[in-house]
Amino acid sequence: MSPLLEVRGLGKRFPSGDAGWLDVLTRVDFTLHRGEVVAIVGASGSGKSTLLHLIGALDAPSAGEVVLDGAAYAGLAAPALSTLRNRRLGFVFQHHHLLREFSALENVMMPLRIAGWDEDRSRSRAEQLLADVGLAGRMTHRPAALSGGEQQRCAVAR
Repeated sequence: MSPLLEVRGLGKRFPSGDAGWLDVLTRVDFTLHRGEVVAIVGASGSGKSTLLHLIGALDAPSAGEVVLDGAAYAGLAAPALSTLRNRRLGFVFQHHHLLREFSALENVMMPLRIAGWDEDRSRSRAEQLLADVGLAGRMTHRPAALSGGEQQRCAVAR
């Protein structure tokens, strides 16, 4: 079975205040196959969020590459990376980033509409996803009216 995700020699460096460089990640390698579950753990400041940003195509590595289902991110233009994030990756941030002026249902529908789904199909799928995470009775509520846990589950559904 071919890998779902390959991280090869991944590195990320940032400019530091003393005109030097701060290496946050150096030569990270791993492979994930479909169905595998992985936890990324480490001390504060060890590069966990940086690694996830690179895997999620939210930032570009300084070295190495990320390959998703046989396709490398390297060389993809911004629109292609946006499409990749919209159609191939699920990313739940520590802070949910729900759009406060929209209901839970509308927040979950948003990426589907961006992907080109019609209104009825988007609504039906979003309703099912919210029901799956236990929010069937809270679909019309805006994020401020949801508890922290409900907001996070809404983000998972999205």
